[in-house]
Amino acid sequence: MKHNELLGNIEQFLDEIVEKLEELGIDLADLAIMDHACYRVETDDDYVAMKEKLSEIATLAGEISVNKRLISTLRLHDPIVYKGWRIDAIELPAPKEGAPYPEGLEHVEFVIYEDLRTFAEKYAHLDFEKRAIDRGVNPELGLKLPNSKFTVKFHRTPLLAVVEVIEPAMNITEVYDGM
Repeated sequence: MKHNELLGNIEQFLDEIVEKLEELGIDLADLAIMDHACYRVETDDDYVAMKEKLSEIATLAGEISVNKRLISTLRLHDPIVYKGWRIDAIELPAPKEGAPYPEGLEHVEFVIYEDLRTFAEKYAHLDFEKRAIDRGVNPELGLKLPNSKFTVKFHRTPLLAVVEVIEPAMNITEVYDGM
């Protein structure tokens, strides 16, 4: 099964994100890795079903509670290749109570070269979401893209390294923003 059959039109999704980043003045050279894409679902039953469907194209790398909801990270059998970028993972969060999302691709996360505060200062004209900037495990900056339903996030450590190496080594089973 191909990625697009299960996830939707990935190229169109990524085209819009990259176009919006360039419009915002973000230098793509500041982005080390297009780390992973996030696929949202509407219900807990959809979460279970989609995790099962994704097993056709990926292997579960880890599942952990983040801010009191499960998030699965799946390592793709074949990476998504897009204009020189390589995405090795799909993030699948369970729905967040009180914050409904339509099913489908919702955001991409990038690994950046510099620390988050330096990156935020470099692009101070942007309204970053900084709620998770001090999170103990893989802190991040978020950015809602203007005139788009998509967002992007920026962090320093690839998600698969966090899920497969760091969290197990540190026996981490729950993560909260600000901790």
